[in-house]
Amino acid sequence: MTADLSTLIAAAETGALILTANERLFRYLRGLYDQTMQAAGKKVWDTPQIISYQGWQSRSLSELGESWRLLGKNPALRLWEQLIEDSCRGSDLELLQVGKTAEKAHEAYQALMEHGVSLDGYFLTDDQRIFKTWLKWFSAECQRQQWLDRSQLPARICRALEVGDLPLPQQMFLVGFDQLPPGAELLQRTCHSLGGRCDEFQFQPDVASRQRLVAAPDADQEIELAARWARQLLDQGVESIGVVVPDLKVRRKKIERVFRAQIDPGAAPGLQDEEANFTLSLGGPLIEQGVIHAACEILAVAQQLTLEQVSFLLRTPYLGASQLEADSRARLDRRLRSFRQQQISLSRFTNLVAEDDQQKNLTTICNQLKEANSEKSTRLPGGWAERFTAELQKVGWPGDRPRSSREFQALKAWREKLLPSLAALDQVSQPIGRRQALALLRRLVKEIDFQLESPTGPLQVIGLLESGGLHFEHLWVMGLSETTLPAAARPNPFIPYELQENYGMPHASAARELAFAERVIERLKTASPDIIFSYPLWEGDCELRPSPLLPEETGKSDITLADAQDFLSLIRQNLPVLQQLKDDQGPELEDGKGSGGTGILKDQAHCPFRAFVHYRLAGRELDKASPGLDALTRGDLVHLALERLWTRLQDQQALLQLSEDEQRSMLSELVERSVEDYFAKGNRPSEQLLQLEKERIATLIDDWLTTVERQRDPFRVAELEQEHVEQIGPLQIKTKVDRIDELAAGHRVILDYKTGSSLKPEDLFREPLLEPQLPIYAVAEKGTEADAVAFAQVRRGDCKLLGVVREQGMLGKVKDLSGYAQAVERGITAWPQLLDDWRGQLEQLAEDFVAGQARVRPFDLQRSCQYCDLRGLCRIDEAAVVEGGE
Repeated sequence: MTADLSTLIAAAETGALILTANERLFRYLRGLYDQTMQAAGKKVWDTPQIISYQGWQSRSLSELGESWRLLGKNPALRLWEQLIEDSCRGSDLELLQVGKTAEKAHEAYQALMEHGVSLDGYFLTDDQRIFKTWLKWFSAECQRQQWLDRSQLPARICRALEVGDLPLPQQMFLVGFDQLPPGAELLQRTCHSLGGRCDEFQFQPDVASRQRLVAAPDADQEIELAARWARQLLDQGVESIGVVVPDLKVRRKKIERVFRAQIDPGAAPGLQDEEANFTLSLGGPLIEQGVIHAACEILAVAQQLTLEQVSFLLRTPYLGASQLEADSRARLDRRLRSFRQQQISLSRFTNLVAEDDQQKNLTTICNQLKEANSEKSTRLPGGWAERFTAELQKVGWPGDRPRSSREFQALKAWREKLLPSLAALDQVSQPIGRRQALALLRRLVKEIDFQLESPTGPLQVIGLLESGGLHFEHLWVMGLSETTLPAAARPNPFIPYELQENYGMPHASAARELAFAERVIERLKTASPDIIFSYPLWEGDCELRPSPLLPEETGKSDITLADAQDFLSLIRQNLPVLQQLKDDQGPELEDGKGSGGTGILKDQAHCPFRAFVHYRLAGRELDKASPGLDALTRGDLVHLALERLWTRLQDQQALLQLSEDEQRSMLSELVERSVEDYFAKGNRPSEQLLQLEKERIATLIDDWLTTVERQRDPFRVAELEQEHVEQIGPLQIKTKVDRIDELAAGHRVILDYKTGSSLKPEDLFREPLLEPQLPIYAVAEKGTEADAVAFAQVRRGDCKLLGVVREQGMLGKVKDLSGYAQAVERGITAWPQLLDDWRGQLEQLAEDFVAGQARVRPFDLQRSCQYCDLRGLCRIDEAAVVEGGE
């Protein structure tokens, strides 16, 4: 303990009142006091008068019996928002950001109250004149309700000291302030005038202190250097290490991740809740805790749900019976994704859940959610806090699994911080509806900090202002570039600049920020005998220099670092000799035979691994929803409508006999029936969306009939959507041919409808066969082979047939073999040759699949891998990097 701290502890022992700048310094001094008493051999001692400045203000107001008068931050902001909304309603200012404006207005109000000044006598801008009106209303409402803002507490307490309503402390110390607030200065004057003492305690710099400057390549590496430096000191048994970060709030997540990896790497994979070695002073928003996030999501359930909301309800462990019904809920999640729609109604979701006898608990939960959504009454925020609590209890929140220490503490913060904060808004609110209450709850849960309660370790990572008054054996202060210290001026827009500068209000001017930064540096120099100041050399493409305020005697110096302890570094440092295992061969199918659809051979051609995972392991990515109707659904609807069209017409002659109006009328009828039947059992989209889709499909097919089907040579439809089973080598392939036409000369034409635009007829002549579907149809039993195969591209403005024919002219502009360079290069010049080539390739693909070939060997990284759902599993991207030598 330093001499300064010993003096302070001795003063506290004599009964002096010690007011600290923040809660952390209060806990630090109380801990030192207790240690001193224990070291003196005492077993019992009086509680010292050490308390934070704000805590003492609240205690004094309580002693006056006026705690009810204190207007908290959230109620004050809520009152400002209501005043601003009322004043701006119907004007050009109605679009401004009310929340941010209320924060700035409240800051301006507090600054004026603390300094005891008004806007009178100053030139005011338009915004400042509007604020003056708001200020008048806010002050009048506070006076009417007898509320006190925290900025008014110093004046109220000093008046109580003057009239004897509060006892005058004989000796008082203000500790850890970089600059005394106006209220503390008023307290000093009042105490001195009444014969008491109220002094600011100043720590003296250690004359033997060592100060060094470290330049890091960038901000991320600066964090890692500080963490490894701290780890090296911890390994030496040092018991007091500090790391000060000016912008800790901005970099909290990054710092926590890096320090956890370097200081306590075992905590990361183990998800330990408590830190034994380091303490991060700044917590994160309460909403970041899983159990709290779940509560907000559950309460936000409305009549219409997104797929993400439904999936969350099915997967979260924080609902009742989540462990008991986990498997059935996962299956339902997959089923809902198969609908490929972004939204589903709560009623429809409840009905789907009720169909499964294994989800009785979830059915009850869904009914409770429906009941909660039927609530149309208005209540005060406190009433909604009670209502939300009851709703969560009914659905089994926070779940039935054992809770961790972190979850227990988060639930405690929900009960003791969040709900009381919501109820505190009663004093400034009128009864509100459910939606508005949920908005207030979400805002509060984002604003309330949550910090895990754990013993203070030997290493503390703290913010710049929180470090006031603390002392360490070793200290690292990071981020001290010229852009950080001194900070840029940020005057409040609602107070005239001249007034702010005259009274030295926070952030008012560059001169004020410079003076404040100089005091911070002087204070940091007293915090440790061993100090490292650091700054990043680069921020993106911008080169940085150290803060000009760093002590002149600071010299650049090397520092001792521990070896990197994060898992990636440890792996690199201890690379084992890896065993090489060739794993591209799976087990052969039983009996050497198998069955499936045409997709097996297509996947085998593109990549054997993809076929193995999809059809041997049944592994696939979950379906994804898309806005409106997805491409697969739209394609299915086109197929169904075309099937019904040709079922009715049967041949081209019947089509040609229709007039344009008759054709459109028929299409409208058939498309209407097709869409209705398609969605009869599935999740039905909105009527507006379906109407648009019906019109689109009818127009698309009308275009197809007019530009392609009417222009062809005469034909009749021999087959429509007929299922076949073809024997391809050892595989039985189940096929469903979209359509087989028979021409006047008896030739058979196989058509496969496609609504996309990425068709390449050249793929019919490649090796491997990337589009095996048409060739499978073409090489059917002897005597029934096709004379032409073609993709029917049904696409608005680009309808056409793409394929290959036995003889030129058989199918309009579709080319024969001589028209394809790929066929000529491979020596395929006759139709029987082409059929034999297709049959041979198909049989080879089938044999490879049955044999269990599963090598990661995409035909083409762009075409085969771009939309593949297995890239994360096969790690083709990492393989490409290794092969490229990057």
